[in-house]
Amino acid sequence: MCTSTQNNILFVAGGTGGHIFPALSVYNLFKNVNSNLYFATDQRGIKFEEVSKINPFLINALGFERKKVIKKIASLILLILSTIKAVFLIKKNNIKIIVGFGSYVQVPVVLAALVLKKKVILHEGNAVMGKANRLFWKYTKVRTSAFNLKEQFPDTIQVGMPVRSQFLELNKNKYKPLSSKGLFTLLILGGSQGSSLLSYSLAKVIVKLPKKLKDKLIIFHQVRQDHLLSVKELYDSNYIKSNVVSFFKDIKNCFNKASLIVARAGSSTIHESIMAGVPAVYVPIKNSVGNHQYENALVLKNNNAAWLLKEEDIDNGLFIKSISHIINNPELLKKFSLNNKSFRKPLAAKKLKKLILSLEDKSV
Repeated sequence: MCTSTQNNILFVAGGTGGHIFPALSVYNLFKNVNSNLYFATDQRGIKFEEVSKINPFLINALGFERKKVIKKIASLILLILSTIKAVFLIKKNNIKIIVGFGSYVQVPVVLAALVLKKKVILHEGNAVMGKANRLFWKYTKVRTSAFNLKEQFPDTIQVGMPVRSQFLELNKNKYKPLSSKGLFTLLILGGSQGSSLLSYSLAKVIVKLPKKLKDKLIIFHQVRQDHLLSVKELYDSNYIKSNVVSFFKDIKNCFNKASLIVARAGSSTIHESIMAGVPAVYVPIKNSVGNHQYENALVLKNNNAAWLLKEEDIDNGLFIKSISHIINNPELLKKFSLNNKSFRKPLAAKKLKKLILSLEDKSV
């Protein structure tokens, strides 16, 4: 058993970019701190190269919401087994502090931590509290959030959303609606799990833009792998300049060039857009748990910092109408860029790090 006097800290994150990226942003700040670091995620999380390199603990868990009875029973059985595994891992590695970033993956780990009377700090990335965090919120040492949740949860510390280090470098960029050549750069992101609606379906609508707009347009489009060739061919046949990929290796450069972003409304995507100062049109996933994507985007919409469209607006003509209006109004884009910058919290990761370290010498 590990008996080190160093801080043994376990980061827990579900396997989507919205959980992984914030967790890694804080995790990486501890590399030069006198701490033993551990990371836990699910099978999806291991697909992220940076996560796989740190040899994370694999936690098997299934979501409970919207499942049939048999799957709910399976979920509960797996929860029990994963909690026992988490107890073993925490004791074996003498984990002292557990940092959770939401999703059902953290449930067995945080449950085990509380049973063992370990210190737990949670971070909620969305504008509405997720059930995995809500379940343990009042039992943890420190509770933090990306959005302002104090009205419903007064004891919450709003630190902001930790974002990838390359996006922090965009913090001082001056937003420009058009490139030096007068081109309007549209960046379309489908999310870390890929989105069918924001792949080929969206491309079929974009090519219906008036010719004068298509001529000034350059598109950077992240699509599903199986839509790659069809989307590229669609843009080429309509003489639209494009860069179509399934994954952007240099995502920072894409944000740096973007005039407008079209994306789902996951919290990481929203806060990275905010950090880059780029206005966005958000199309929330219709069936996101707790409708959290809609609520995320609504915060910005209500502050004239982003546009919010429903999934059905892609095909009913509202998307084309909105995009045409936005492209033709650079001053409106500048206004929205300025408004979304007011949500910036570039010190989020550092503040979380400070709060984690503040737990070191406190008694349980």
